[in-house]
Amino acid sequence: MKKFQAGECWLFSEGLAAVMIKNKWGFIDRQGNTAIEPQFSGAFGFSEGLAAVCVNDKYGFIDKTGQMVIEPQYDLALAFTEGVAGVLVGDNVHIIDTKGTILASPSENVTDVENFSCGLAIAECVCGENDWCSGFIDHSGKMVIEPVFCMAFAFEDGLALVSDKDGKCGFIDTAGRYVIEPQFDEAEFFCEGVAPVKKEGRWCFIDRNGADVAILDSKFDYVFQLTEERATVKIGDKFGAIDKMGNLIIDAHFDRLNPFSEGLAYARVGDTHGWINPSGSFVIQRPMAKPTLIDRLMKRADRLRW
Repeated sequence: MKKFQAGECWLFSEGLAAVMIKNKWGFIDRQGNTAIEPQFSGAFGFSEGLAAVCVNDKYGFIDKTGQMVIEPQYDLALAFTEGVAGVLVGDNVHIIDTKGTILASPSENVTDVENFSCGLAIAECVCGENDWCSGFIDHSGKMVIEPVFCMAFAFEDGLALVSDKDGKCGFIDTAGRYVIEPQFDEAEFFCEGVAPVKKEGRWCFIDRNGADVAILDSKFDYVFQLTEERATVKIGDKFGAIDKMGNLIIDAHFDRLNPFSEGLAYARVGDTHGWINPSGSFVIQRPMAKPTLIDRLMKRADRLRW
């Protein structure tokens, strides 16, 4: 379970985005207005009407009114997908429903799980004295794709990005069979029918058969997954966005640019941050908050606040 990075702003999801305001997490709407007052020490985005939030170092779930519907009791919690969520209590992983009822508890060999998609969730397992490997479990907690991958990512468009023992990336189907053999040095998820992969030192978009859709400009140092017909790219230390054919449609002048979600993408440039529209213009923006004395003492002066 990938715990949030303190000070991060999240994607818009179901009309709301989690933000940090004066060292507490709350939620804003698409106009930038506070929808749920900042009161939590951590928060994830909404999914299926619920959002995981942290209170006194324990996670629970709220609804869109800010009402706590599953009391804080977990050491970590993931978003609900397909009606279930993974939670961590001590060293034990559980799968719960939207009422907080435990539906399944994977074997003790499973140390971590991720969100479900296509009926499957990544399960990280102990595969040796100091080694970990990844497979996939179903809603019952049963391991249905054996943990033979060095890394694995959630299924998107019916395919999952995985890497083998040599660090090469490929894609498997929900039966665990390679659809695209591991051959790439770097890769991102399939989304909207294509995935960015790096081969022979250059990024390109491939389709579900592994065929090239577009060979991308060699100046792109990294290419992220396509969302809402735009993919964030990194050029040097700046970020912009391209379309499916590799055309630069948002100039690479941002210091940070997240993927688009619900028509908006979180961006930062200089002392300004907020959300931009598909044309690259800010529609919600604020000056960056100045670091507090505590931030400076803790050497975290670059953390983001709304």
